[in-house]
Amino acid sequence: MARYFNENLKFIRKKRNMSQQELADKLNLDRSTISRWEQGMDVTVENAIKVAEVLNIPIPDFLGKDLRIENPNEEIKEYNFGDVKVTISKNGKITDKDILETNQFLIQEKIKNENLDNK
Repeated sequence: MARYFNENLKFIRKKRNMSQQELADKLNLDRSTISRWEQGMDVTVENAIKVAEVLNIPIPDFLGKDLRIENPNEEIKEYNFGDVKVTISKNGKITDKDILETNQFLIQEKIKNENLDNK
């Protein structure tokens, strides 16, 4: 289907320290399906879109670019806080300072939203 889907799937999944089983669970699929996709089995358009959404990668990039080349030094980390998922992406190593700045930003946004809700 898409030229780079299989390579990008494996690359991004591993870069995020996510197992095939973890990704399969998020997609409500068997782990073997993820394995087959990474080995080159074709994927439906609907499933490719679901995977791109779960991995928070723009669909045109996920399907049409070799992300291994596009972002060789990029580090990606995901954090789940209940209903909120935060993805930090940086060209280079993500530091404790980056995480602290992200947390401060999220707290400020939460305060803004609470203030708007109370008006």
